[in-house]
Parts: sequence; structure tokens; C-alpha cells
Amino acid sequence: MTRKDVAIAEMKTNGEADKTILEIDNAVRESVAALDSGKVRDASGLVRDASGLVRDASGLVRDASGLVRDASGLVRDNGTAETYKNLAKKARDLSRGAAIFSWSIRKIAEKGKNPEDASGLVRDASGLVRDASGLVRDASGLVRDASGLVRGTHVEKKFPELVKRAEDMEKKTENLEENAQKAKTPEDASGLVRDASGLVRDASGLVRDASGLVRDASGLVR
Repeated sequence: MTRKDVAIAEMKTNGEADKTILEIDNAVRESVAALDSGKVRDASGLVRDASGLVRDASGLVRDASGLVRDASGLVRDNGTAETYKNLAKKARDLSRGAAIFSWSIRKIAEKGKNPEDASGLVRDASGLVRDASGLVRDASGLVRDASGLVRGTHVEKKFPELVKRAEDMEKKTENLEENAQKAKTPEDASGLVRDASGLVRDASGLVRDASGLVRDASGLVR
């Protein structure tokens, strides 16, 4: 993988992230407009919570793209080039996975206009929670890949703590998905969506911490 290949992988990752973020931001604006209009009054709490989760997912996409950008300076041989290639691909997969959130929030906001379709609303919200869990697992995978890029640097010993945090978050996603299957009411779903939001924000923080260590290591390698 040449320096040109690294630049292309970084550019593709940034482009995928920008596209997803734009789609999500447009969908969130639409859901906020529906809330402001009073058209989803009976389900306003759930729609608001779901909008917050989708917004948090957009932040995670941005942070994942930032990690790929920061990690480009650590490509120094064939081994790290392959690791970087996998990292960039996973970040693009994360962006594509998050793109579905724009469709999900529109669907939830639309169903929120019909108070008689509570079961459908809960079902869609539970699906959003499961998608968020998958996003968190993708972020955990990024951190594990990033750990392979810092081997031999002065930050190597700091990464196992981040990997442990990633593993702990993955366990929480399992519990969240189990609870999502049990949701019966919009109130149940709102609580789960808020929990998912917290987990996605934790994943963003983890990715940002990994980026910080990668930037530190990159400065040493260069």
C-alpha cells in the first residue's frame, strides 16, 4: 500500500462519512420540524429521544472518520498498511450502517403522527436500538484495529485499556438488544433509545480517545 493508496483510502472514508452525516442531519431536521408542528404530539417523547440517538450516531461516524485520518501517519510497512486498509474499510462500513438511521427516524416520525399505531412505533424504535448496538460493535472493532497500528510505539501499553472498554461496551449491547425484544409501550422504547444514545456517546468517546493515542504515536513515528 503506497502513500497514494493511503490517501485514497482516507479520502473514500471521509467522503462516505460526509455523505452519511448529511443524510442524517437532514432527517433529524425533518423530525424536529414534525415535533415543532405538533403533528407527533402523542409520541413526541419517543420521537425526540430517537432524534437524539440518530444525532449521536452522526457524531460517531464523524469520530470514526477522524480516527482513520489520524491513523494514516502510522502506515510504515506492509503489515501496518494492511491494518490501516482494514481500519478504513470498517470505518466506511460503519458509515454505511449509520446511513439507515436517516430512514429509521423518518419512519418513526411518520408513525408518530398516528397514535393508533403504537405497536408499530415500538417495533421501529426497537429496531433502531438494535442498529445502534451494531454501530457500537463496529466502533469497538475500529479500536481493536487501531491497537495494531501502535505496536512498537510508546503508546502501545495504553491501548489494552481502550480494548477492555470496547469489550465492556459490546457486552452492554447484548443486554440492550435483549431488552429491546421485550419493549411493549412507547415509554419502554423511549427508555431503551435513551440507553442506546448513552452507549453510542460512550463509543464516540472511546474512538476519540483512540484517536488521541494514535496522534501521539504518529508524531513519534514521523
